[in-house]
Parts: sequence; C-alpha cells; structure tokens
Amino acid sequence: MTDPLTLRIWIYRAYYLALCLFILLWQILPLGFDKGSLPSPDMIMGLTLAWLLRHPNVVPLGAIAIVFLISDFLTHAPVGLGALLIVLATESLRKRQPQIENMTFLSEVGTVTAVILAVTLAERVLLTLLLADQPPFGEVVLHAIVTIAAYPALVVISKYLLGLDRLSAADPNNV
Repeated sequence: MTDPLTLRIWIYRAYYLALCLFILLWQILPLGFDKGSLPSPDMIMGLTLAWLLRHPNVVPLGAIAIVFLISDFLTHAPVGLGALLIVLATESLRKRQPQIENMTFLSEVGTVTAVILAVTLAERVLLTLLLADQPPFGEVVLHAIVTIAAYPALVVISKYLLGLDRLSAADPNNV
C-alpha cells in the first residue's frame, strides 16, 4: 500500500499540472477581452513560485520544465527561453530552501519579486542580444508588476482552498 505522505505529494503534483493546464487553456482561448487594458498576470509563474516555496517536493523540476516549454509553444513565446529561465530561477530557490523556510511572508514576497524581475530582465537582455522582436519595455514591466501583485492571492488560494501550507523546518514530513 502507498504511504499517505507519498500519496498526498502525488495528489498535489496532479493538482499543479491540472491547474497549469487549465491556465494555459484559458490563456489561448479567444475570449475577446480588451487588449488595451492591464495585462493578465503570469499565473503559471506565480503558481509555480508559490508552490515551490511552500513544498519544493510537490513541484519537481521535470514538471516545471514541461509546463513552461508547453506554455512557450502555445503562447508563441521564444521556445525554451522562458522554460530555461524559470528552471534556473526555481532551482536557485530550491537550493536556498533552508533559508526560505524561516522567511516571513513579506520576505517571501520580496524574494518572489526579485525572481520575477530577474527572469523578466534576463529574458529581455537575451532577446536583445539575439536581435529578436520584443514587446515594448513598458508592457513587459507592467506584466511583471501585475504578476507580482497577483502572487499573494495565489498564496491565499493555495493555502486556504487547496490546503497547501508552508513546509516547516520542524516537521519536514508535513504535506
């Protein structure tokens, strides 16, 4: 019989993949929203960072890479660039996990802000070096700001609706 802890981890992994698939499908549907309004946040990035900082074992590297590679294909972004940058960012956060476990929520939001801005800036620099077409800088910064603003809501949804609470250093088997 399967260990209950392992079963919960796999259930949360399935939730993560299902939520990412739902978000991707929502993004590519022609819903007719006004394109002149605020850009929508990168919900997949926010969800990935929120879940990674809560329970790094719930969001494995392979799932992150696959989700963001599929996202690059479906949203006509430079294929592999976003996936590579997110994988690098999440793995750097994963290495800092003992320090992150003891952070306050405000420090966590600051860390996520730094990661989102670093990924946005790195993508912008790489696309500039490759002489690729890019959206205006203001739109890119606004998209990053909206994603940062959506992060606390994603944490609240993850914690209170899905039950994914922060993994504490005192109880590493808590899922």
